[in-house]
Amino acid sequence: MNRSCFAPHRSCPEPPVDLPAQSPSLEPAPVQDCGVCAHAAAWRRAYRTGKGTADGYTNHSAALDCSLEIRNHPHEPRVPGLPLHTPAVRP
Repeated sequence: MNRSCFAPHRSCPEPPVDLPAQSPSLEPAPVQDCGVCAHAAAWRRAYRTGKGTADGYTNHSAALDCSLEIRNHPHEPRVPGLPLHTPAVRP
């Protein structure tokens, strides 16, 4: 193979990329005046902190289930997670 198709050799590595541990913007917010969303948000908070659960332990899997319920719960008008229109395909 021709070596011109490979990236040039670097004598020193690039600096590391610092990523945040958690992104708070990815967590779905409960819709205002929705009883199901408020209930799921209260349980999500209880599962994350362990306060309010029967055993007093945290359960991050159950907290994620509550987040999914908030995100997927149908509302009128619908609150989409993605844009309604399909993305434009460029040639």
